[in-house]
Amino acid sequence: MIMYNFAEMMTSHVVISQMVKRHLYQVNFTVAVYVCRHFLRSRGVKPPPDVEALIRKNILPIRPTRPGQKNTRKVRSKSTVSIVYRVA
Repeated sequence: MIMYNFAEMMTSHVVISQMVKRHLYQVNFTVAVYVCRHFLRSRGVKPPPDVEALIRKNILPIRPTRPGQKNTRKVRSKSTVSIVYRVA
């Protein structure tokens, strides 16, 4: 829980410059957790890594789903498996 709170605090302080592009951007939280974990474990390293700069490098576009989307997901239900194949 402490690691999550630390990573959340660090990502909330990162300022993402919104470029003039198609999508808005957000921080990749998975990479942010790895960066924070590396920072907390690196006690003996002389210069500590710049956590905010490393988190700022890894951003993801926010792609909203549209109601009239051209390529929709093709969801298939799984077929049942006979009991004879399960035993063998």
